[in-house]
Amino acid sequence: MTDADPMNCMGTWIVVFAAFLHLATFSHASQALTFTLEPQDSVVPEGHSVLLQCVGKAFVKGKTTLTAPPTSIRWRGPDGQDLGVVGDTFRTQLKNGSLYISSVEENRGLTGAYQCLLTAEGIGSVLSRPALVAIARQPELNQDFIETYLLPGQTAYFRCMVGEYVWQPGVKHTVQWYKDDMPLPVDKLRMVVLPNGALEIDEVSASDRGAYQCNVTSGSVYKLSSKTNLNLKKPLEAGTDHAVAPSFLVGPSPKTVSEGETVTLDCVANGVPKPQIKWLRNGEELDLNHLDSRFSITGTGSLQISGAEDIDSGNYQCRASNTVDSLDAQATVQVQVPPKFIQAPRDKTASEKEVLNLECAIHGKPKPTIRWLKNGDVITPNEYMQFVNGHNLRIRGLLYSDAGMFQCVGTNPAGSVQASARLRVVAPGDSTAGEDISTSDVKPLSSGLLARLPGAPRSLVAQIVKPRFVTLSWQEPQQNANEVVSYTVYYRMNNSEREQKIVTKSHEDQQVSIQSLLPGRTYQFRVVANTNFGMGESSLPLEASTQPEVNIAGPPRNVDAYARNHKEIFVHWQPPTVTNGEILKYRVYYSENDSGADLYNDSMSLELVLTELRPFTDYVISVVPFNHNGMGDPSAELKVKTYSSTPSEPPNNVTLEVTSSSSITVHWEPPAEEDCNGQITGYKIRYRKYKDAPQAKSTPANIRYFELNTLDRNAEYQVKIAAMTVNGSGPFTEWYRANTLENDLDETQVPGKPVWINIHPGADNIGLHWGPPQQPEIKIRNYVLGWGRGIPDENTIELKETERYHVLKNLESNMEYVVSLRARNVKGDGPPIYDNIKTRDDEPLDVPVPLEVPVGLRAITMSSSSIVVYWIDTMLNKNQHVTDNRHYTISYGITGSNRYRYHNTSDLNYMINDLRPNTQYEFAVKVVKGRRESAWSMSVLNSTYQNVPVTPPRELSVRLDEQNPHNVIVQWLQPKHTVGQITGYNIYYTTDTTKRDRDWSIEAFAGEETMLMLPNLKPYTTYYFKVQARTTKGSSNAPFSALVAFTTSAAVIMQEADTIAHGIDNQNLLYLIVGGTILVLLILLLVLLLVCRRKPQSSPEHTKKSYQKNNVGVPKPPDLWIHHDQMELKNIDKSLHSATPVCSDNASSSGALTLPRSVVHSSEYEVETPVPAHVTNSLDKRAYPANYMTATSMNSTMERPQYPRTQYNHQNRSHMTMETGLSQQSLTQPQNNSLAQTPEHPYGGYDANFCNAGYTSGTAGGGGAAGNGCVSTIESNKRGHPLKSFSVPGPPPTGVTTPINKHTPAVTIRPQNQSPYKKPSFSAATPNRLQGGSSVAHSTDEIQRLAPSTSTEELNQEMANLEGLMKDLSAITANEFEC
Repeated sequence: MTDADPMNCMGTWIVVFAAFLHLATFSHASQALTFTLEPQDSVVPEGHSVLLQCVGKAFVKGKTTLTAPPTSIRWRGPDGQDLGVVGDTFRTQLKNGSLYISSVEENRGLTGAYQCLLTAEGIGSVLSRPALVAIARQPELNQDFIETYLLPGQTAYFRCMVGEYVWQPGVKHTVQWYKDDMPLPVDKLRMVVLPNGALEIDEVSASDRGAYQCNVTSGSVYKLSSKTNLNLKKPLEAGTDHAVAPSFLVGPSPKTVSEGETVTLDCVANGVPKPQIKWLRNGEELDLNHLDSRFSITGTGSLQISGAEDIDSGNYQCRASNTVDSLDAQATVQVQVPPKFIQAPRDKTASEKEVLNLECAIHGKPKPTIRWLKNGDVITPNEYMQFVNGHNLRIRGLLYSDAGMFQCVGTNPAGSVQASARLRVVAPGDSTAGEDISTSDVKPLSSGLLARLPGAPRSLVAQIVKPRFVTLSWQEPQQNANEVVSYTVYYRMNNSEREQKIVTKSHEDQQVSIQSLLPGRTYQFRVVANTNFGMGESSLPLEASTQPEVNIAGPPRNVDAYARNHKEIFVHWQPPTVTNGEILKYRVYYSENDSGADLYNDSMSLELVLTELRPFTDYVISVVPFNHNGMGDPSAELKVKTYSSTPSEPPNNVTLEVTSSSSITVHWEPPAEEDCNGQITGYKIRYRKYKDAPQAKSTPANIRYFELNTLDRNAEYQVKIAAMTVNGSGPFTEWYRANTLENDLDETQVPGKPVWINIHPGADNIGLHWGPPQQPEIKIRNYVLGWGRGIPDENTIELKETERYHVLKNLESNMEYVVSLRARNVKGDGPPIYDNIKTRDDEPLDVPVPLEVPVGLRAITMSSSSIVVYWIDTMLNKNQHVTDNRHYTISYGITGSNRYRYHNTSDLNYMINDLRPNTQYEFAVKVVKGRRESAWSMSVLNSTYQNVPVTPPRELSVRLDEQNPHNVIVQWLQPKHTVGQITGYNIYYTTDTTKRDRDWSIEAFAGEETMLMLPNLKPYTTYYFKVQARTTKGSSNAPFSALVAFTTSAAVIMQEADTIAHGIDNQNLLYLIVGGTILVLLILLLVLLLVCRRKPQSSPEHTKKSYQKNNVGVPKPPDLWIHHDQMELKNIDKSLHSATPVCSDNASSSGALTLPRSVVHSSEYEVETPVPAHVTNSLDKRAYPANYMTATSMNSTMERPQYPRTQYNHQNRSHMTMETGLSQQSLTQPQNNSLAQTPEHPYGGYDANFCNAGYTSGTAGGGGAAGNGCVSTIESNKRGHPLKSFSVPGPPPTGVTTPINKHTPAVTIRPQNQSPYKKPSFSAATPNRLQGGSSVAHSTDEIQRLAPSTSTEELNQEMANLEGLMKDLSAITANEFEC
C-alpha cells in the first residue's frame, strides 16, 4: 500500500459520513450497490498483457445508522461462467479485485467479453458492463496488380484497403503512398488521401504516369499493397464528337456508424464531357453550401458527414451527369444511437404476496434488447416473473426469497447501458417498508379491536371456471360484517409456495375474476375481509381446477426472414420446443404493413419463400405450427421490406411550355404510388432537336419541372421523361414535341387567359392544375391565384411562371369555394379563369382490412352490480391464448339507451362493475390490432340482479332421508337481510352446471319453511343444488345461495328392497322384465311370419304386395299395360254421355289419358275451355302441394261397356269431354280415406283409393269411399284378381239413372310432360274404333264389388281379354306415332 492510501481511505469515510448526515433526516431506509470503476475494452497486439479493473461499494442507510458492508468481486469469462483463476496459466485475480491476463493469445479462449460480479452480503449482486478483450488486426490490403488507362484531364482513383475495414478502438494506422517505389509528394490541389486510405488524383497528366502502392503501418508493423499502374491515352482531337456517358470508378458503400462519428462516402466518376457530381438523400438534393451544413465534398465528389446524427440515416445517391446521360450510385447510411435510459429502475420495498412492477425504459437505435438480471443471473420469464410491454418486470406473489439486486440491461450494436435497483420484501405493516408501506409503528391490537374483526367470508364458490381465468364469489362474514371495507383474495397453485393476492375496491365487491392462470392446473383460493384496523379470519380454502387446453404446439424458434429481391422474401425457422406430437405443417402468415389482409402459405419443411410480393413494401410475417390438435402458438411478428425496383410506369401529365426562343420548360407529375416500386430518387429527361442525337438531364425527386436552356431559335424539339429509383430508370414517356419561338417573348401586352384549369377537392384542401395561355409569344412573369368562400379573390397568392400545380390547404370542409387564376407580366394582369368547387365532408381514409369479428359473446350476471362477459376470437388457436399486441374493446350500455361506455382488455373476458341493479344491459366486443380492427360482434343482453333479497339463503345443506333413502332432504337458513316479506323458495337442482338457470329442475313452494324433501333421485349421480328466496317484490333476479354438490350413493337402491318373488331385488326384477319383453316380441314375430307363409302365393293380394314391395320409395305413374295390377278400371260406355260416375278420382280418370302419347301444340289448348286444376295426365311426374287435388268438379267419367273385351270411350288423344251429370248421391255423400296428390304422393292416393273425387257440396272435401261409387283398393282386394274388372260385366241396372245433360261444354285436358312439337295423329272429329257403341246405363248392382274368384276358367278368360287389349293398344300406338 502506498502513502496515499490512508488519505484516500480517510476521504472516503468523510464522504460516507456526510452522506449519512444528509440521509439520516429521511424516515425510510434505502441501500445501494454500485460500481465506482468498471472494466474497459482493450485491444492489444498478440502476446501482450491486459489489466481489467473493477471497484465497487455498498452503502446501507437506516434510521439511525449507516454501514458499509464488505463486498467481494468475482469474474465471468467470455463463456458467461465464473472464472476459476486457481490453476489458470494466463489469468489471475489480484487482491484489489482486478483481473490480469499475462499474455493474450489466439485460440486459447482468452479473447471475448469479461464481466465482474460485485456482491455484498445481505444485499445481493450486480454485474458490470462487458469489457471486450481483442487482438489488434492489420487491415487487408489490395493485392491485385491493376493497369489503369485514362484520358488526360480525367480522375484517377487508387484503392488501398480491400473491403470495409472496421477500425478497432485504440488502434492507429498510418497510410503512406509510393509512386515507382518512392514516397509520393501529395499535391493538395489535385491529390487527396481519403479516410479509407485511397488516393485520388484529379486532372491527371503525363507526369502522373507510374506504379502506385500504399504502405500501412501500425506501431512497428507495416504492410504493402500491390501496385497499380497508371497509363494515359492519346488525347481526343479538337472538334471531334466523342461524347461518353458517365461511369463510376468507385461508388459509395453502405455505412453503419455510431452517433457522433464521421462518415465518408466515396464517389469518383469519369466521362466525356467530364460529369458533374451531385449528392441526394432520399431523392432530395443536399444543400452543400449552407453555412451550418455538416456535409462537405472531399476530393472530386466524395461526401463527408461530420458528427453523424440520427436524422442523417437514409439512402444517399451520387449522381454523375453529363450531356450524354446521368448515372446514380447509391448506399445506405445507418446511424446507430447507443442505449440511453428514459426511466431507470428504483429501489423498492414491498410486502409479501404483493404484485410488484419494476419500471425500465431505454431508448436507442436500433431498438435495444432489454434483459433483467437478479443477483447477476438472467431472469427467464415464467408464470410469476413476467415481462410487461417488453421492458418492465412484474413479479406476482412476492416471497422473501425474491429480495435482492435487480438489473435492467439494454444492449444494441452501438453499446450497452444498465441500472440496478434493490428489492426488499417485508412483512405487511413493517415500519421499514419504505414509501409503499405505512411508517407508523405496528402495535398489537387491543382486545376491543380484536373483538370487532370480521369473521371468515362464507360460501366461497367458483362461478365461472375457464382454462385461463376463474370467477369467484362469496358472501359477507357472519360476524362483524359492517366493519368490512374490502376483501383480499389469495390464490396459489397446488404444490407452490408463491401465493398471490387481489384486493377489491369496496365491501360491496363480493366477486372477482382472477386472470393469467395456467390451464389444467389446480389452484387454492381463500378470501379475507379487511377493515381499517386489521384483517379478519380467512375463509376455508377452495380448490378449483382450470379447464385443460388442447395440447397444441408451441411457437417456432429463431424465426428469421429477409428479402431476396423485389418480389421474394425467404423465411426460415426452427421447430418449437414443445411440439405435443408430430408437426404436420407450418403456416406462414404475411400481410402488407399493419393494415393489409392476412395471407398465408403452408410449408412441410423449416423454410419457405414468399413470392409474387409487391416491391418496396413492408410485410409483417409470423409462423404458426400445426399438429394433430390444430393450430399452435404463433411466433413473434417480423417486419421485412422487399427490395425496390425500377418504376413500372412513366411520369404523368407531362406538358411542354415554350418559355423563350431558347428554352422549353417541362412539367410532370410522379407516377402513381403503386407504380413507383421504391422511393423516387429523381427524373431523367431526354431531349433532342429534330433528327439530332439526344441529350440527357436529370433532376432531384422533389422537383416537378425543369427548364431546358440554350436551345436553338425557331426549332422543333422532342422531349421524353422517366422516373428513377436506386435500381435505375423506369420506362420513358412518348416523345413530346414543341417549337421554340422565333423571337423572344413580348411584354408589351398582358398575357391571355389560362386555357384550362382542373380542380381536385379534398376535405380541407383543393389541388389545382392548369395550362398556360394560348399566346406563347407573350412573356409571363408569374401567376396570381385567388380563392374565397362563395366569392373570388378573398385570398390571393403569387406563383412562379413555371409552376403548373398548387394545393390550397387549411380550408373548411363541405364549403363552396370560388377559384380564380390569371397570368401577370410587367404590363399587368391578364384575364382570369374562374371555377367553383365544394370541399368534401371528410378525407377518404386508407381503410385497413378489418379483422374477424369475435364470436360466442356471453354475459353472466354475478350480482346486482356486476356482469362477466367472455367471448371467442376465431383468429386465435384452440387454446384462445393471446400472444401478440391485440386488445379487445367492450361496449356496454343500458338497453334502449344511446349512451355507451367502453373498456379495453388484453384478455378474452372482463368483469364489468358498478352497474345498476335490476337493469338490462347490452354488450358487444371488437378486436383491435394496430391500425386494424374488427366490426362489433353481435350484441347480447343480460340483466343485473335486483337487491331483493339483499342476501341469499344461507348454509345450504343436502342429506339423505334416514327413514326413506330414496329421498333427499335439502335444508337452509333464511336470508340475513330482506326487503319485503319472504313468500316462498325456489329449489334448483341439476346434474349439469353448464345449463342455464331456466333449464335446471325447479321445485317451488310457498311459505317460510326452510326444508324440502326431493324424492326419486337417480342413484350414483352427482346433483348440484341452490336455493332462491321469493319475496313480495318478486324473485326473478333474487340471488342464489352457494352451490352445493351431493352424490347419491348405493344406499338409494342397494337397500333392503321390497321383496318380490322370494327375495328378488329390484335390479334382478329389471333384468327379468327386459328378458320377458324380448321373448314375447320374438314369439309374436314368429307367429306373424307363419301367418304370412300360409297365405296362397298365387293370390292377387300376394301379387300386388309383392309388386309394391319391390317398388318402395319409387312412385311412378300407373301405366295401363305394365301396372295393370294397380289399376281398377270400370265400365266404359261407348257413348260420350254416361250417366253414373263410376270412379272420379285422379288416378282412374287419367286412365284414359295413359293411352295417348302424342301432344298437340300448346296453342291448340289455349282456345278451349281452361283445364280444371285437378285434371292431370297420369304420366305427369310433377309433385304438387297438399290439397292440390281437392275441390274438383269432374262431371263425367268413363264407364264399363258390355263387351267381352274391355274397350275405351276415347274421343281424342289430347281431349277429354266431361259431363255435369253427377248423381245427387255422389255430390252429397262425404268422401273419406281419399289421399290428395302431394309431393309425398305425386299421383294422389292410387295405392289407397283410386276414387279420389273429393266432392262435398261442391267444395273441397275428404277422400272418397266405396259407398259413393268409388272403389277403394282395400275393398278391391276382396274381389279376387283385379283383372276381372276388364271383362266381367256387372248385373243389369236396377236403379234409377240420372238424366244426361246434353249441353255440357267439353273440357280440354292438356297432356303433361309431352313434346309440344308433335302433331296430333288425328283430329277430335274422327273417332277411332274404340269409340263405337251406344251409351249403356248401369244399375247399382253393376257398381257393386265383384265377389272374389280364383277359378281357372275365369283366369283364362281374363288372360284372353288382356291379349285383346294389348293388340288394341299396339294399334293405337302405331296410329299415334304415325308421321
